[in-house]
Amino acid sequence: MIDVVYTGDIRHNQEFIKKNNQPFFDKLKEITEFKIHDFTNPNGEKDFTPCPFDRGGPDIAPIKYYDRKFQRRGQGGAVQVWQFMNAVELTENPFILKMRTDVWLTKDSIEVLIKEIKRVLNKEYEVAYFGSDWLDETIGVKHLTYVVKESEKLPPDLPTQDFIIMANRNGLKDFNETIDELKELSGGSLVRSGNRCFRYILKEVMTKAFRHVCQMYCVRQYYKDYPTTKQVCYDYLMSYVRNEHEEGKMKPALDWYRENNWND
Repeated sequence: MIDVVYTGDIRHNQEFIKKNNQPFFDKLKEITEFKIHDFTNPNGEKDFTPCPFDRGGPDIAPIKYYDRKFQRRGQGGAVQVWQFMNAVELTENPFILKMRTDVWLTKDSIEVLIKEIKRVLNKEYEVAYFGSDWLDETIGVKHLTYVVKESEKLPPDLPTQDFIIMANRNGLKDFNETIDELKELSGGSLVRSGNRCFRYILKEVMTKAFRHVCQMYCVRQYYKDYPTTKQVCYDYLMSYVRNEHEEGKMKPALDWYRENNWND
C-alpha cells in the first residue's frame, strides 16, 4: 500500500495535469493499492509543524527561472523537504510517493515510474528520485540512472531529482533529524534547491537510493486548452532562457526539441 502525497503549491490548470497523470495512476493501480492525500499549500498544511525556513514571496508571472528576482524561492529546497517530511509524519503506509502538482508525464516516463516503483515495492532499494535534466548527456534520454547512495556514507553534494519521489519509509530519517540537518546548512544557495536538499531525507545506514532521469516536465503556464506534450516541453525548456535568440546553455536541449519526432 502506497500513500501518494501531493505537496507544495497548486500550480496552473489542475484539470489538465490530472488528465495527463491519470494513465500513470491507472498503471499503478494494476500493481498495488494506494491512497491519495492532498497536503498542498495552504489548506493541506493545516496540521503541519511551523515552517522554520524562509518561504520567500509569490512568483512573478511569467516565471523566468534564469532570473531569481522572478522566483518565490527563499529557502525553497528546505521548505519542500519540510513539506514532504510533514506528509510522512501524517501518513502511515509502508511506502510513500511524493508528487508535484505541476508534473507532466510522457508514456516513456510512466514506464520508468512503474518499473522503478515495482523495484522499491520489492525492496530491491529504498528510495527512487525521478525528474528530468537538460544538460550534457542527459538531454532527451528516455531513462538514465545514477547512484545516489549505495553505502552507509552519503556522497558529498550529490544532486537528486525531486519531481516525483518513491520511498520505503524504512529508508528515511526521522522528521527532527532531517529538519535539524537542513537548519545547520549555511548559505541560502545550499537550501534553495530541492535537488540538493532531498538527499538529506536518506538514512545513513542500510539505505540505497537511485536518481532516474527521464522524459517528464514541469508545467510552466496556465493553458486555456489541453496542451500537447510538445508544447509543455517547449515551455518548460524556454522557462530557463531569455528568448530564442539567447538560448545560452539550453541551446543543445532546444536543438534536441526541434529535431525530436513528436507524435502527440
